[in-house]
Order: sequence, then structure tokens, then C-alpha cells
Amino acid sequence: MPIVGTRPWWLMAIAGTVWTLTLGLGLYAEQWWVLLLPFALGLGLLVVYRMDWALYTLAMLTPLSVLIDDPSLGFAIQIPTDPLMIMISGALIARWILLEPPSSVVLRNPITVCILLWMLWMIYIIPASSQPLVSFKFVLSNAWKIIPCYFGAIMLFRENNKAIRFWWLYLLPLTFVAIWSLWHHAEDGFTKEASYWASEPFVINHGIYGAMLGFLIPLVTLHLLRPHAFLSLVWIRPLLLALLVVLLIAVIMSYTRAAWVSLAAAFAFYILLQFKIQFRWLMLLAVIASTLVALNSGPLLMYLMRNKTDSQDRLDKHLKSISNVRSDASNLERLNRWASGLRMFTERPWLGWGPGTYMMEYAPFQNPYEKTIISTNNADVGGIHSEYFGPLVESGIPGFLFFVGILLASLQRGMSLWYRLKDEKHHRDRLILLCALLGLVTYYTHGFLNNYLDMDKTALLFWSSLALITAMDARYPSDERGVSQ
Repeated sequence: MPIVGTRPWWLMAIAGTVWTLTLGLGLYAEQWWVLLLPFALGLGLLVVYRMDWALYTLAMLTPLSVLIDDPSLGFAIQIPTDPLMIMISGALIARWILLEPPSSVVLRNPITVCILLWMLWMIYIIPASSQPLVSFKFVLSNAWKIIPCYFGAIMLFRENNKAIRFWWLYLLPLTFVAIWSLWHHAEDGFTKEASYWASEPFVINHGIYGAMLGFLIPLVTLHLLRPHAFLSLVWIRPLLLALLVVLLIAVIMSYTRAAWVSLAAAFAFYILLQFKIQFRWLMLLAVIASTLVALNSGPLLMYLMRNKTDSQDRLDKHLKSISNVRSDASNLERLNRWASGLRMFTERPWLGWGPGTYMMEYAPFQNPYEKTIISTNNADVGGIHSEYFGPLVESGIPGFLFFVGILLASLQRGMSLWYRLKDEKHHRDRLILLCALLGLVTYYTHGFLNNYLDMDKTALLFWSSLALITAMDARYPSDERGVSQ
């Protein structure tokens, strides 16, 4: 996937001279950051001449990236992934302008349409934001994640085996992070408190760590159960089993209850697929379940109030604490953040408070009797803890609908593809699609309790899985093969 052709020798000579002088002057002035320039140059050349390798490199580096959050900078940045994403975004935009615009089939896909509407709406409401600069940086940060991880990945995933290669290049460094985390966690006796920092410096939050593991456990499981479909040799099965055991232990010891629930949801979704439940019936089931919960909210709340089990080191007690809305500080703080968000929403229901502004604005909307021992007014310990409340509060009803549209479109197109690709010759493609669908279901479930799309580690998995569905939908249109949906 090269971007440009060859360049005159004299231009390369000038560039080399400037490069040498820059390094020399920087080292003479003891500006040691110039030592990073060769690596930046290497990544830049990779982006220009081999976009596919650049995307593979991005996948491989993302689990190992480190967050630099220096208040003097005025922003946080993931090194080296954010600079690489920016370079890839710039190269892709140049490619679209100078060489080849995005495929009209891709642009018309419902997933792409919802993504573009969501991004355009966030751009539109920046002037109305309570903090326009914060919203501008938030939208820009999302853009440099979506362009390479969705649009770039669509170009890469024209061949399905490249999607598997892409995710495995992410998974192998993640396995190192899991072993690193377990090693440091063991030194502290596998306590719940130690799970919060055991994965540092690679992952700064045990919830993000759990979401990463949960997203890729279905991938390893399917490889273990169907090695022939993925062109894997049978003798690799013991290695896959060992890898799966490590990942399962890691996700359990992450003490991330949302990750545990998300894996159960992915398994339930797989069962629904086996029973050939259509998307419309899945939505009907969701509406019925939501209605029953709403109609019985009083008795349900009374039942939940009986649970007094707080989150703790014992895994069985920690699991039981998921439904404790009486005394568990983590659960009560989520309710406090959601209640504050709803009060914010009632003040600005259509335009919202601005993308990325919740953390800076919610403090005055807290009720004293709803605050917990971990509440804060300093915008320093997390956001709204929901991937769905966030867009509702920050970008209003339209932004919320566009974001939910992305989720629903991905499920609808993904399930439609799953039922269409039932021929034996499409068996491998079907399983690759299933990897993306199950991974997305884990994140959609996790998203009820946390919001991590602003983080490179989860954003890459999320947008690349959507890219796989879009790329496969373009390759196998619904009017082809005469197979019913």
C-alpha cells in the first residue's frame, strides 16, 4: 500500500543533509530528545511507503504504549501510538486527496454513515461547547484514532487473513503485558488494590486492561476450537490452550467485574447466533427486557438493596458485589456520576455540554447525599463511567443517537453477514467475522459501566472490528450468491 513513488536523488541528498545537521546541533545543545528523530523518521517512511506495515506496527505497539500526562503540556499523549496515528491519518488524507478517494461502497455502508454523522455532529457543536478548546482536542483525538483504525484498517482488511494477522500482532504484546501484570500482582499477594496498578506503565487502569483482555479472549478461543479453519496446525493447540489459560487468569485477576460480565454476554450472543436469532428479534428482546426492568424498577431496587457485599479480595465476594447498590463505593459512585449526568442533560438536551467536557463540568451537579468516599470535584478520577451516558450528556440527543447507531449498524450488518455466509467455502470468513462480533459484544457490554474509547488500546480494537465488518460487507454484498438473509 505505497503512498508515493520515487523522489529525485538531489531531494534525498538535501533531506539527508538537513537531517544530519538537525541531529548534530541538537546533540551539541544537549537536547537529547533529538535521539528520537531517527525512530520518527523510520515510522514516517513506513507510513509513506508501506501503509500496511505501518498499520501492523501500530497494532503491535499499542498494548505497549505509555501515557505521558504532563500538566505543563496541557494535554495527555500516548507514546508512541498517538504520533504514529497522526502520521497515518495525514498520509491517508493525502492519499484520498491526491490518489484515490475512499470507496463509495464503504462510504455508503450504514456503519460508516453513522460514524461520519457522529463526527460531523461533534464538530458542529464545538462552538456551543462549555469549553470549546477541550471539545476541539477531544474531537481531534477521536479523528486520529478513527482514520487509521477504521478507514485505514478497511483498506488493510481487503484480505481477511490480514485482519487475523493485525489482531494477533496486538495480542502477542498484550500477552506480555498480562504476564508482566500477573508477575507484579503476585508480588503483592494478588490483592484487589494491587490490581489497580499491576499493569502499569503499559495500562494505567485495570478496567481498560480487563476490556482489552475480554475483547480478544473470543479470538483465542475460536482459534483453539477451530484451528483448521484458521489454517493453524493441530500441534499449536497446546500453545493456544496455554495462552487462553494465561488470558483467563489475567482477566480474573484484573478484578474488573465489567469484563467478567462482558464475556458472559459474548457467550450468550454466540448462543443466539446458533439459534439463528435475527437482528430484529434481538432488538425486540432488548426492548421487552428494558420495559420489564422499567416497570419493575421499584421491586428490583429493593432486591438489590439487600446485597451488602462490597468488592474485596475474595473473587466470589467481588463477583457478588456487582449488584450491590447499597454500600459498594464503586457502584454508588457510578450512580452518582450518572445522576449528575442526567441533571446536566436536562439543562442541555440537544447540543450537550460539549465533547470531552463532562469531567470538568459535573461537579456542581452532584447532590451531597449521593456523593461517596471516592467522589471528587477536581475532574481527576475518571469520567461518567458509561459509553452511552457520555455522548448523551456531551453531545445531546443527536450525538447519542448517532453513536448508538454505530453500535446497532455493526450488529445488524454483522449478523446479516453471519447468516449469509453459510456456505462451506465461506467458513473461515465466517469465523473471522465472529471474532469481531464477539469482541464488539464484550465492549458494548463493558460500555454500560465504563468509557474507554478515548484510549488508544481499546479504540484500536473497537474501530478495527467495525472495519472488518464493513470491509467484509463490501466484499459480500447482500444481493450476491442468492443466499437469504
